[in-house]
Amino acid sequence: MAAMPSEEVPPMTVQADPRDDMTLIVGSYTVSMPHVKAKGEGISVLRLDGRDGRLKPVSTFGGLRNPSYLALSEDRSRLYVVEEVPDEDGASAATLSFDGETGTLSLLKSVPAMGDAPCHIALDRSGERLFVCNYGSGNFITYALDADGLPSGEPVNIRHQSKGANPERQEGPHLHQATATPDGRSVLICDAGTDVIARYDIASGLIRPSPDMVVKARPGTLPRHLVVSEDGRFVFVVHELGCTISSYACEPEGFRPLTEVSTLPGDFEGSSACAAIRIHPSGRFVYASNRGHDSIAAYEILPDDGSLRSIGWYDTRGKAPRDFAIDPTGRTLVAANQDSHSLSVFRIDQSSGELTITGELFDIGSPVCVLFA
Repeated sequence: MAAMPSEEVPPMTVQADPRDDMTLIVGSYTVSMPHVKAKGEGISVLRLDGRDGRLKPVSTFGGLRNPSYLALSEDRSRLYVVEEVPDEDGASAATLSFDGETGTLSLLKSVPAMGDAPCHIALDRSGERLFVCNYGSGNFITYALDADGLPSGEPVNIRHQSKGANPERQEGPHLHQATATPDGRSVLICDAGTDVIARYDIASGLIRPSPDMVVKARPGTLPRHLVVSEDGRFVFVVHELGCTISSYACEPEGFRPLTEVSTLPGDFEGSSACAAIRIHPSGRFVYASNRGHDSIAAYEILPDDGSLRSIGWYDTRGKAPRDFAIDPTGRTLVAANQDSHSLSVFRIDQSSGELTITGELFDIGSPVCVLFA
């Protein structure tokens, strides 16, 4: 296991022009739910100092309930947000304008999520579709986006059926993520409630109502999130209760299973659950977060066959790292410690993929999603 940081951690010393300062957008819980005690203030805009890795607040938008998960348009002018609340309380998907210079957010439009506890929101590669996954009701909706990037028309509502092997967590479908494929022809849906990854065609029309491929994960492992290599060759799926990452080769007839690795070190004793998975901009490394072990697990992607080689585990110095993000240059990783209400900043070694934690923790209430803008 990688060495854990000492109590006193020096600030990051990276040669960087001050103009390399980066903007982060963080979603949070503002209303408590069974799985979280909310202390968030809404959507926070922060600046990350390119010289020392320190964070400072810019603005906060508090006009939404539980703005937990976020997605940003390609031109960074539109922020899409789910309100993770029950359907009976008006769960919605909101579109906000975003000014990167000032950090100002303004509500433009809100549309129904048409389900219970929406937990994920995403765009297709063309910016013409918006996908919202509803965890509680096991459905996802697809909205068309107009020329202004606003949802328009009647959405397509697709509901999964069946249940999984774990009666406490899989009494029905629980859709957790939608990810568009690099070729723009499909969207992949992770259903943690039924242990499947489903692929839907979006090449023509808004979306086909039935999947053209279904991959079954090991029973009771809960496939939660996935990433696709930019060349489209490999898919990596993180399993919430399985605490594993499965690798697949993308082939014309479907996904071919490759390898599966644990997200936990062999000597770990205790309970843990995975949350997020990200691929490095270089395409060479994959990272996943462990809640319980409270770490970021790092792996090298072996280019010949897509298998994963462990690099190490890195303590986030917080509880329940729900999400994390890697900046577009691949130099910095920021993790959101949901239950200890903080952000951790890491430097990424570009050659090895190793992480080095830097600076002090940044206090922020119930952070859920982190985006680099």
